[in-house]
Amino acid sequence: MNNLYETVEGYCRKHNLFSYGDGIVVGLSGGADSVFLLYILSKIKEPWGLHLVAVHVNHGIRGKEAQRDQEYAQAFAESLGIPCKVYKENIPELAKNHHMTEEEAGRVYRYQCFEECRTELAYQKIAVAHHQEDQAETILFQMLRGSSLRGLGGMRPKREHIIRPLLGISRKEIEETLQEEQIAYCQDSTNLEDTYARNLLRNKVIPYLQKEVQPEAVSHIVRTGNHLQEVMAYIDEQTDEMYGRIVKKEQGKRSMDFAEYRQLSGVLQRELILRIVQELCGRKKDITAAHVQMVVSLFEGETGKKIMLPYNIRAEKSYDIVSLYINGQTAEECAKPSYIGDTIVFQKKYEMLLANGENGFVVFEKGGREKIQEDNWKKHCTKCFDYDRMGSMPKLRYPENGDYLWLDQTGRTKKLSRLFIDGKVPREQRRKTLVLAEGCHILWVPVLDRCSAYYYVTKNTKEIIYAYVRNEGNGR
Repeated sequence: MNNLYETVEGYCRKHNLFSYGDGIVVGLSGGADSVFLLYILSKIKEPWGLHLVAVHVNHGIRGKEAQRDQEYAQAFAESLGIPCKVYKENIPELAKNHHMTEEEAGRVYRYQCFEECRTELAYQKIAVAHHQEDQAETILFQMLRGSSLRGLGGMRPKREHIIRPLLGISRKEIEETLQEEQIAYCQDSTNLEDTYARNLLRNKVIPYLQKEVQPEAVSHIVRTGNHLQEVMAYIDEQTDEMYGRIVKKEQGKRSMDFAEYRQLSGVLQRELILRIVQELCGRKKDITAAHVQMVVSLFEGETGKKIMLPYNIRAEKSYDIVSLYINGQTAEECAKPSYIGDTIVFQKKYEMLLANGENGFVVFEKGGREKIQEDNWKKHCTKCFDYDRMGSMPKLRYPENGDYLWLDQTGRTKKLSRLFIDGKVPREQRRKTLVLAEGCHILWVPVLDRCSAYYYVTKNTKEIIYAYVRNEGNGR
C-alpha cells in the first residue's frame, strides 16, 4: 500500500493535478476503481489540506443492483468521514429523448452531476478513476474510429478541472491493494456484457492481445499514448503560431488562403482545421480524421464546392479561400461562445475582447494571498478579486439591464451602460461584450479594464480569484 500510495501521489505531483487546500469532487460508482480513488485521496487529504465530497450517480438501469451500489457508496464514503451526494436519473429514457446511446447518455449525465456539485461547493477539481487499462481501451477505441493523432494520445492526466490521479497504475494493482486492505467493492454486471464497444475491447480484444501477442500490451499501448501526448504538446505550440499567422477570423467564420496553407506540413494543416472547429463550436469530439480530410480536399477542389461536417458546420471553397462556419446561423449566433451565462471554470481558457481592442485569452484560478507575490501580478496583467466577498461563483455573460459597478470602496456605484458611454464603446458592441458578474454586480469589464472596488483585495482577504490575461499568440 505504501508503495502504491507514493506512486499515486508522485503522479499527482508530476502532473500538478491539485494544489494545497483544493476542493475535489470524487466520482464514486462503488466499483473497485472509484472505491480505491476515494480511499487513496482520503489518505492524501490531510497532508494536502484537501476538501473531498463523493458523488454517486444512480442511472436507473440495474434495479436492485443499482440500489445496492448506491447504498454501498454512501456507507463507504461515510466510513471515511467524507460526505456523499447522490443523483438519480432514468438514463434509458434520457438516451431515447436525446437520440443517444445509453452509454453516452450516462457519461454525459454523470459529468453534469459532477460539475453541478463542483459549482455549488466552489470546488476546484473533479476526480475520476480512469487507470491504465482504461487508457489502453481509449487509445484502441480512438484508433478504430479513425481519430486524429491527438486522439491516439488517449486521456490526459488533467483537462481543465477534471483530473485522473490513477492513470499511472493498473487495475491489477488497484484490486490487489483493496484485497490487502480488506476493502469491499461492488461488481457492475453490465461490465461483463459485450453490448458496448468499450466492453468488447475490455473483455475480448485486450485479453487476446495479452495472451496471444504481447503480455505487456497494456503498458506498451499506454507508453505509446504518453509519447504521442508529448508530440502533440509540441505540435500545439506550432499550431498556435500558425493559427495567428494565416487564419482570418470573422464573427462566426474562419478562413484560410490556399497559398499560405499549402506551405504547412500535413500535420499542421489538419490541426488548424481541428482548431477552427473547436473555436466555432466549443467542441470537436465527433470530428474524425475522415472529416478533416474532407476539408483538406476542398483546397484541391473546384471553387464553389461545399461540404457538411458534424455540429452543422459548413466548409466551402471560394477561389483560393476555404471557409468554415455554422450552417444556417447568423454571424452573431455563430460567434456566441458556448459558455455564456455559465459560472467560471478554473484553468479553462476564455476568449474575449480586451481593453487594447484585440481579442485575448483569460484563465481563472483560485489561491491565497501568497500568489500575488509569486506571480508579480501587475506586471503580468493579472486581475485579482476578493473571493471572500462573493456570495456565489461569478459568471461570464453579456450585459443586462440593471448592471452596475462599484467605483470606490465608499460604495459609490455607476451603471454599466453609463460606463460604456464614458468609455466610448460603440452601441452595437456593448450588448456582445463579455463581463464578469455576480448577479447584477459587475466584477470586471475587460474591454474597459475596469474592476469593481467592492472586490478589491485587502489585507484581510484570504482567498482570491485570479484572472490571467494575455493577448493572442503571447504566453502568460
